[in-house]
Amino acid sequence: MTRLNEQQLAAVTAPEGPALVLAGAGSGKTRVIIERMLWLVQERGVDARHLLALTFTNKAAGEMRERFARRLGIERPGAWLGTFHAFGLFLLRRDMDRLGRPKTFTIFDDADQLSVMKKQIKDLPERFERVSPREALSWLSRLKQSADTPQGNTPPVDELEETYRELWPRYHEALKRAGAVDFDDLLVLTVRLLEDHPEVRDRYQRRYRYVHIDEYQDTNRAQYLIARRLSEAHGNLFAVGDEDQSIYSWRGADINNILDFAKDFPDAKVYRLEQNYRSTKPILEAANALVANNLNRLGKTLWTSEQSGEPVRLCLAEDGEAEAQFVAEDIAERERPPRDVAILYRTNGQSRLIEEALRRKGIHYVVIGGTKFYSRKEVKDILAYLRLLVNPKDDESVRRVLNVPPRGIGGASLDRIEEYAQLRQCALLDVLRDIETDTSLQGRAREAAAKFVHLIDDLALQAKTSALTPLLEDLLARIDYRAFVAASDEKDSRSRLEVVDEFLASCKQHDQAGGQGLTEFLQERALMTDVDDWNPDEPAATLMTCHAAKGLEFAHVYLIGLEEGLLPFGSDFDSDTDLEEERRLCYVAMTRARQSLTLCAARSRLLYGKTRDDREVSRFIREIGRDRLVPAHPGGRKAAKQRPQAPAADPGQLKIGTRVRHAAFGTGIVQFTSGTGDKLKARVRFDTGKTAMIMVKMAPLEIVEGKHR
Repeated sequence: MTRLNEQQLAAVTAPEGPALVLAGAGSGKTRVIIERMLWLVQERGVDARHLLALTFTNKAAGEMRERFARRLGIERPGAWLGTFHAFGLFLLRRDMDRLGRPKTFTIFDDADQLSVMKKQIKDLPERFERVSPREALSWLSRLKQSADTPQGNTPPVDELEETYRELWPRYHEALKRAGAVDFDDLLVLTVRLLEDHPEVRDRYQRRYRYVHIDEYQDTNRAQYLIARRLSEAHGNLFAVGDEDQSIYSWRGADINNILDFAKDFPDAKVYRLEQNYRSTKPILEAANALVANNLNRLGKTLWTSEQSGEPVRLCLAEDGEAEAQFVAEDIAERERPPRDVAILYRTNGQSRLIEEALRRKGIHYVVIGGTKFYSRKEVKDILAYLRLLVNPKDDESVRRVLNVPPRGIGGASLDRIEEYAQLRQCALLDVLRDIETDTSLQGRAREAAAKFVHLIDDLALQAKTSALTPLLEDLLARIDYRAFVAASDEKDSRSRLEVVDEFLASCKQHDQAGGQGLTEFLQERALMTDVDDWNPDEPAATLMTCHAAKGLEFAHVYLIGLEEGLLPFGSDFDSDTDLEEERRLCYVAMTRARQSLTLCAARSRLLYGKTRDDREVSRFIREIGRDRLVPAHPGGRKAAKQRPQAPAADPGQLKIGTRVRHAAFGTGIVQFTSGTGDKLKARVRFDTGKTAMIMVKMAPLEIVEGKHR
């Protein structure tokens, strides 16, 4: 407690009742939550089991649990610390039967939801408009995050909304039949439990007498209601947040939850944490100048006792390639350890040029937000099998693996099975149990279905007592999955087998960490996010969007694409609300930096397949103030012209297997050549995986080495 500053100490020792802590970036908000909980336990004598702390990412939750336990000096302190979704799952596993649903429900991921929605759209009567499955899911999700439902007593505004309203009950009925919920349901159904079942609400209000909410500015309506219902009996709601970091309105976050806190809780005490322990003075001055242009804020100014620090730099490059080249060369020339570097951008599409530039300089990097490990086909196949062992009503999993590996159950047979399930209003696996007597199906299909059911039933029984690793090894052996992957005609079968082995390794880690079996493992996987897979100790530069960077920090940050249309994203802003969120997003990106911050923009950029030569520097640069920025001169094309160019490859040396370098695509291997002289072409497979036919005269290739062996 003696190490807390005056504002932190005041917040930590706040009297009982509602309290709002406005914690600026890098001001120690997590520390304040932990110290508050410790103060309640050690100074006020509160049993730790009465403490609840909710946050938004597994990474933040894990850090809070570890720090709280370490400070108390015990392994399991008794308090509940986790994400909103994990808490919803915790309640629903215990009380879902009160909503007429099984406690053994499956959590459907994005791909599962998409599959369900596609089927519902396909089954719509002709009179309804054909809609995009993703757009339909987004429409439903926005309502659910707002804890709302379609208004049946008001007419739809157009045919599109009429279709969405029709899909609402169909989609949710399909989930219910499958014994499944989606991610939003973990919040929505928790709200229903707390609002419609007083005995459940009373029980958790008595259990959790002190409710702590991290990142309160990111709460949506459903999360707000969960916090409110849990705390309304005792009033002990301790909310920590920063309105200047509210950047998730597109996924339902409502900034008014934090702006209206004093109105919602009239007796609330408000505390401001403004001393920053992360960034240098120049970085904070630039960030403060930017966010001060927003009107929807409660107001605070970050400051630091550290007066030194290099100025914030601004690089104005000729084009996107020059911008990427500058970043890569700057990292190399300043000898910055890659693990200390983050390159942030507004959209995922901006990463390609940066990746190519880093590869050319030999700088190791990781991209957060690409294809996730748990989204790989092999992993999703295995997870589908495992999910069926817990929830036999999971039709989506049956559809995925019924013929994986191939069992002789073709599309026509599956359609027939689907028809039976629909007529009987039962799960696909229940139909498969009786399929042996159906003479309308071929004998091979009937036999395969019977073996599939026997496999699932046998492994489901084993799952009740077995550790996860031997269960998975038995599954893989019985379906001969490795042989199925190895026999694939795809060239990447080796890497796919490595994915299977990596998944098995994750199961071993779960068992070694004392995991409680298959159900707990599936729950952990369902709640994982992109950032959870990120290892901050990996010796690699980190590439991610500004949104993904929230909550993280790096010694050196490059923020690229500071142009109108990119950051801020879009051109026409219907209201100041959208523009202010873009400004907050830029502010969040800037305040990830500890030691140095470099802002980048390009005068020309290839966007959506078209080169735009009239790029306008972002208005945010003007708002920061050019007097707070120093120019960083890009090497870019100018530097490239000054360097001696490698001689173009002699056509006679371009043999199959020759290793070459292309100015834009990097290094690769020649697969074959055709033509001669000025018409010589070479097909090259680059290290990036891209394959291209190169007209050598137009795009000279530099030979890196002779025939590759």
